[in-house]
Amino acid sequence: MDISTMMNTPIRQRHGCYAGIAMDVFVIVNVATMQLRRCYADIPMDVSITMNAPTTQLGTSCSFDSPGLARNEPTPGKRSQGDSTP
Repeated sequence: MDISTMMNTPIRQRHGCYAGIAMDVFVIVNVATMQLRRCYADIPMDVSITMNAPTTQLGTSCSFDSPGLARNEPTPGKRSQGDSTP
């Protein structure tokens, strides 16, 4: 059993998602994205494709767009006009 099979087994059991990914370089962002989208992916990847994957997610609405912030929350340390929260 290789590392991609070992990493994909918990995903399939916990999230009902199967991702058979053979990668030269393992990037955790790809696995987390597939968990959120609950999709099937059987994608062989090399280093160049792996490096481009996070940039393709920027245009979609998911928790990776602004980690740690809800959509309507102001930037930490800044207040928007009329915001009364501390």
